[in-house]
Amino acid sequence: MRLRSVTKHIKNQNWFAVFIDFLIVVIGVFIGIQVSNWNEQLAGEKQASVLLKRLQADLKYDQEVLNAELAYQTVVRKYAMRAVDALNDENAVSDEQFVIGAYQASQVNGIWSNRATYNEMQSTGQVNLIKSDSLKSKIFAYYSEDFATNKFITQVAPYREYIRGLMPIAIQDAIKQACGDVVIEVANIFGAKLPETCQLDLAQELISETAAMLRSEPDMLNKLQYQIAVYDTQVTNVKNFLGESLKLEHAILVSQP
Repeated sequence: MRLRSVTKHIKNQNWFAVFIDFLIVVIGVFIGIQVSNWNEQLAGEKQASVLLKRLQADLKYDQEVLNAELAYQTVVRKYAMRAVDALNDENAVSDEQFVIGAYQASQVNGIWSNRATYNEMQSTGQVNLIKSDSLKSKIFAYYSEDFATNKFITQVAPYREYIRGLMPIAIQDAIKQACGDVVIEVANIFGAKLPETCQLDLAQELISETAAMLRSEPDMLNKLQYQIAVYDTQVTNVKNFLGESLKLEHAILVSQP
């Protein structure tokens, strides 16, 4: 219809009308482009909002994992310190609690991070939908290090191999049966917690013999103390990552309208 009108005006040499027709076409195209851009921008903003909400969920899962690890390590350290007290003849630790503490001090817990949304944003380029450079920098900084593979968190001290090579299997089996890891839900999957107390139904003679054997080991105290030092380093790093996770979650929260 517009083309027919332009043709008619040109045939009649009505140049003003031709100009008006041309202007209408240009304005129409401009408006169409603007509407398309606005729709694209709106879709991008909606997708960015969805991605940020998913990042928040991932950060919540990270916090669950890190808090579960802190709780686990707290219990492990208590057992370890009980064994240290026994070796130093402090606080009247029984042979049974010494043996249990010596074993439980070697416990380790698995840890994992939740990076699915970030990895997807990176691989698809959708990270650029986030317009705030400050927020993007915070996201990049947090995910630049994967705490699940951080050596200061995942290190296993030699004590674990040492004590499990020394202690009779019958006692190890009894401890695992009576007070081993308890499966709990962490971040929508299974995790573990360690019971804070433990008692064994074993012959006192076996327990006393094992306690005496452990006390006679010249490297026992040194290895146990190094185990505690490794755990303390892990706890410090876990707390640091937990703090960074909370800060990023807050930054995302305040960025939302």
